[in-house]
Amino acid sequence: MKRLVLLAAFFAICARSFATEPRPNVLFIAVDDLRTSLGCYGDRLVKSPNIDRFAGTARRFDHAYTQQAVCGPSRTSLLTGRLPDNTRVWHNRNRFRDAHPDIVTLPQLFKQHGYHTVSLGKIFSGDERELDPASWSEPEILRQEGWRNAALGDSGGEGKGAAWESADVPDEGYSDGKLAKLAVEKLANLQSNGKPFFLAVGFFKPHLPFNAPKRYWTLYDPAAFELNDDGQSVRGISEHAHHSHRELGGYRDIPKDEHLDAATTRTLRHGYHACVSYTDAQIGKLLNALDQLGLTQNTIVVLWGDHGFSLGEKDRWCKGTNFERDTRVPLLIRTPGLKEPGAAAAGLVELVDVYPTLAELASLPAPQGLDGHSLVPMLTDPKSPGREAVLSQFARPFSPNTPKFMGYSLRTATHRYTRWIDWQFGQTVAEELYDYASGPSASHEGAFWIEQENIVLHSGLSATRQALSQQLDQMLNRRVTVKLNDGPVANKQRKTKKP
Repeated sequence: MKRLVLLAAFFAICARSFATEPRPNVLFIAVDDLRTSLGCYGDRLVKSPNIDRFAGTARRFDHAYTQQAVCGPSRTSLLTGRLPDNTRVWHNRNRFRDAHPDIVTLPQLFKQHGYHTVSLGKIFSGDERELDPASWSEPEILRQEGWRNAALGDSGGEGKGAAWESADVPDEGYSDGKLAKLAVEKLANLQSNGKPFFLAVGFFKPHLPFNAPKRYWTLYDPAAFELNDDGQSVRGISEHAHHSHRELGGYRDIPKDEHLDAATTRTLRHGYHACVSYTDAQIGKLLNALDQLGLTQNTIVVLWGDHGFSLGEKDRWCKGTNFERDTRVPLLIRTPGLKEPGAAAAGLVELVDVYPTLAELASLPAPQGLDGHSLVPMLTDPKSPGREAVLSQFARPFSPNTPKFMGYSLRTATHRYTRWIDWQFGQTVAEELYDYASGPSASHEGAFWIEQENIVLHSGLSATRQALSQQLDQMLNRRVTVKLNDGPVANKQRKTKKP
């Protein structure tokens, strides 16, 4: 009898073994400062053939939003699956393990379950102080010797150097070309390793300075980059809506106040698009290598931008706001056997949703306490609904210290409601309201919505403001776990001013 039981157990184990499919690999591609300037998102000016071709095989999420429109907090949220308030990361120099030393990151989860995890390029904040050895099977490679941001001369002394460069060099004349070459080599090594892998590749462009090989600049007619804008800020906003940090203004020959003449504006917009095309070409090399190595059929590919970007529209450059151009991001996911490849998912999603999605796709047990929702239903059926609303935020001032003010921004399918609060006392100091479906508060230009006027005080909108304000309260109550003396929580504990 005992022998029969043992034989039955043996055959059961064998049956499970034969039925088990190979575990999927993950190619995780991050792109710095990439707004939805991609052909697959409806941008008619940019040239992004490789990403567009990939989008035809993947699920494109048309309304994906970052938790905070700056690299460190955004990437931390995605990689931990938690909101900035819950990680205490509101600045690039905040470190999530200072507040949560035992947190399990997305790549760390894969590592714990037998995956070989590798990080090349900018995956966390991009600073060596924020590397996270616990997440990876081998030491992270942020940069290697000889990876230069500029190909012509030095940085120019004090400051950040020139804001753009167009050197007649091959792709490997700049860092992203070297990164792509290294990543292709690493793919081949991982294939021969025999273990499933999680390979994260973080491209540095189109982040400033806008430096790219000359041939990517020559893809474009400079005259196409005229800024059709009145040069004025969004009407009716408070001092909190734009922060005082001037990222672009720190570069050589750029005015500190970032008020640029038309010629400089055209050149910078040209340079941004050249960098998008340059990085697109490097991503193409990586995807081609995946095909050539025979890895495509068993590899999940995720391509995402950490936040959006402004190119002078409404008197604003770079990121760091709660406006649509800064918070909306490209997100593309391809899975083996994806149904309806190339179809877009229109529902609202957040970058924090990527963690539980990959965990489910790889059949890994996601940690308790994640703030995201799995996107697997939308991968199965692009018509599946997304979130009712998504949340973004930004602290003022942008500093490693405790915030003085925090702006929470609720985006629904039709509106954006933003509330600025005094962080210590929880008191509302300013509100914003934008209607993307109708009215004068926002305009749709190409692939982007551009806010024009804060209409929170317009007559007839008090009911809309109140409903969205209550919806934001409910979201914060449900999703933010901090105590009152650490930050805002329940509305009943928060003093508010009526508009």
